[in-house]
Amino acid sequence: MPFIVINSSNSFDPNNQIEYATEAEADAKAREILGAFPQSLIRTAQLMKTYRAQVTITAEDVPEQDQPAG
Repeated sequence: MPFIVINSSNSFDPNNQIEYATEAEADAKAREILGAFPQSLIRTAQLMKTYRAQVTITAEDVPEQDQPAG
């Protein structure tokens, strides 16, 4: 199962999206991030499931309504 590295101090860190094949690879990346940002809380986790969803957005013109004579 793949592993991920989570920078809990920065939710926008793109490293949060990278999957690693082994625990050793994830550990090395976590240590690299911690070396660069020692104040961060870095976690490694084993992925058990990945969920995906898709949203469809549609738009259509609304017919014009007659304006009452004034």
